[in-house]
Amino acid sequence: MKIQKVWFDELNIYIVTDTGHTIGNPLEWFARLKNASLKQRQNFEIGPTGDSVHWEEIDEDLSLESFFDFKRELHYAKI
Repeated sequence: MKIQKVWFDELNIYIVTDTGHTIGNPLEWFARLKNASLKQRQNFEIGPTGDSVHWEEIDEDLSLESFFDFKRELHYAKI
């Protein structure tokens, strides 16, 4: 599974995978992203193998696995 798309709303970060899954998690889980400006949040790179997202300016990295943290409640996009 690989990350194909990343986006935000006011409270969450969302990803779409190459298997068609759309998953969202609260920004509350990721302090650096929560405290970043919208411009900083949107300045990311998906890793070369599609299994991570990196924000250079705010020094944040999220793995694909972090979106499936079953210790927390998952949120699904309402699209």
